[in-house]
Amino acid sequence: MVNQNGLIHAPLSGVRDNRNFIGTKKDKFSVRTITRKLLILAFVLLAALAMVPAASANSFTITSNNLGLSGTLGTVSTTQSGSNVVVTITMSPGYAIVSQGGFIGLNTTGGLTLSGSSLGSFSISNMSAGLQPNSSIGSFTFSDLFKTSLKHGQQFPTTLSFTILNANVNQITGLGIHICVVGGDGCASTGFAITGGNPPAAVPEPGTLSLLGSGLVGIAGVLRRRFIS
Repeated sequence: MVNQNGLIHAPLSGVRDNRNFIGTKKDKFSVRTITRKLLILAFVLLAALAMVPAASANSFTITSNNLGLSGTLGTVSTTQSGSNVVVTITMSPGYAIVSQGGFIGLNTTGGLTLSGSSLGSFSISNMSAGLQPNSSIGSFTFSDLFKTSLKHGQQFPTTLSFTILNANVNQITGLGIHICVVGGDGCASTGFAITGGNPPAAVPEPGTLSLLGSGLVGIAGVLRRRFIS
């Protein structure tokens, strides 16, 4: 190529445009930085997920009984609270719980060992429960059987909650209670009722975190492949 001064100017084919080179270099640096940050965030979320307990709560229905009653007599929920499990019993209309001299039976799994002090924090004041040497009552057999006592006389609550110390919600597979069929000014009859079948599989609460972490890893992978290509 001849310029205005008559000098031959030949283009340098081996020299890159500095502006394009700088722009490309900046783009590659930005993609690398974003990819690294996404991967770090994904690993942090997955690490947090690993530290969250897998399950939070289960629910049971009280059905089987030795009084010939049909239908649902009540419900039981078990909720993880730190290293303990909170049990809440709610009776259906027409039924109540025997609090003085009643029994609470627990079926457990996973190597859970209960003692005389495992049940506490009852929702009724001055109520306690002692572990019994035998684990059967009537035709029902449990992993552990507790007898309840109440200092100031008998009560027939329709709801009752208490805490099982040092337990996991998945280790509680069933429960039985001493019930009262309400009639007149008190109980028309008393008997024993248990939860029917096994509880549904507990659903991990932090599943959303897992999906988010996996999504971030996928996005980082796509960006990296585009960067390489």
